[in-house]
Amino acid sequence: MVVGPAVGEDAAILRVGGRYIAVHTDPISGSGELLGWLAVNVAANDIAVRGIRPMWISTAIFLPPTADEGVLDRITAQVDAAARELGIAVVGGHTEVTSAVVRPLVVATAIGEGDRYVSTGGARPGDEVIMTKSVALEAASILATDFRGEMLRRGVPEDYVEAAAGYARLISVVREALALADIATSMHDPTEGGVLAGLAEVAHASNTSIEVDPKRIPVPREVESLCRAAGLDPLATLSSGALLATVPGDRLGEALERLRAIGTPVAHIGRVTRRKDYLVKVGELEVRSPYVRDRIFELFQRGGWSGTT
Repeated sequence: MVVGPAVGEDAAILRVGGRYIAVHTDPISGSGELLGWLAVNVAANDIAVRGIRPMWISTAIFLPPTADEGVLDRITAQVDAAARELGIAVVGGHTEVTSAVVRPLVVATAIGEGDRYVSTGGARPGDEVIMTKSVALEAASILATDFRGEMLRRGVPEDYVEAAAGYARLISVVREALALADIATSMHDPTEGGVLAGLAEVAHASNTSIEVDPKRIPVPREVESLCRAAGLDPLATLSSGALLATVPGDRLGEALERLRAIGTPVAHIGRVTRRKDYLVKVGELEVRSPYVRDRIFELFQRGGWSGTT
């Protein structure tokens, strides 16, 4: 084993012969309408940020006794569609109905193979920090689908909700991560806790600190509106789709150009420094722990809207 279990490390790395095998398992519970789609894309992201192409996936689907076959059909159709789009083979899995869950749950295991790898803990002082797309794309897509009616009742414009529902198409970071595989010193897929947690995990794993200019972080108006209506911080909620990467300063321009060449929006948001008494500093905000609470999961309490304002 080259990379084993550790805070912030997205996938285990095994060396087999002269090749590296990346393995990652992820449970997806923070959605109902997008469950199968997210299960494949989020697990594939965690392989791709290793600089390794995801190739195989297996899913375990757990349904509560109240679920009908339509729920299973929707999940499996999304798994199939997402896997086909990424060129991943669904090689197995398991389905069961159990009272151990109160809403559907999908646990996905993704595997990839490559001749190099990138670790979360590879960031070095002096590296530049870049981020693709936007914060909270995943959270916004969930709010616009699972909680569409509530968002409209809370005053989010309908065109914002419709636009954000389409953000599910932006969740994959496979193309951009592979484009940076030979440049990046570290890469990370920010999920729970959002970009704040993602940056903190990079800093923690690398024994460094990261300083970010908040004005450089992309936050589309749809994301801002939906998160405000749900009482969520856009910087601290599910952000799959926003690749975080650190690159040497002398290769920053090359990294940005590669991403723009494949049509991926990217922002240069900060720099890696020597370890200080915080992990991440965003403006005046200092993050000192790699754990950042993500309140989106509270919206699913008791099977429905929790009353978060």
